[in-house]
Amino acid sequence: MQDNEPIELLRNINFFTGVGDEHLAALAKMCRLVDFPARTKIFEEFDRAQDVYFIVEGSVSLAICDASSCRQITMVSKGELLGWSPLIGRSRLFDTARTETPLKTVVFRAEDLLKYCQQHTDFGFEFMRRAASVLGQRLSATRQQLLELSGVHLPEIPLESD
Repeated sequence: MQDNEPIELLRNINFFTGVGDEHLAALAKMCRLVDFPARTKIFEEFDRAQDVYFIVEGSVSLAICDASSCRQITMVSKGELLGWSPLIGRSRLFDTARTETPLKTVVFRAEDLLKYCQQHTDFGFEFMRRAASVLGQRLSATRQQLLELSGVHLPEIPLESD
């Protein structure tokens, strides 16, 4: 692996668009690159929350499971955040992540990432704002699924706020 490869990978992830080279260089030193084959479980609901993933290539199904089956709640793909639970202080994960295609990820220990955010507050604020946006999008998608399951169909009107 070349020294600048992690920086280039981060630079090409949507979540990090516009992040300065100084921060990308520091983040590149604390991440690792991990590949997963298709149809592989990355983590399960209630697993210990310790890593944060950013998808470089591929897609992941997020599902909630019970003893007999799983129900997909959303798909996560290139450029997106996966495994956000430890960023908000959760010790356990909320869902099950399974690769749909071969997957290439950049993985951070949440503890290291949060420490960096605390030390670099401007970056940390922007990072957490972006993470909150991801959570909002996922919440909206889940809400839409619940409405569809219940048979309620709301008109498609773009809203300015919650």
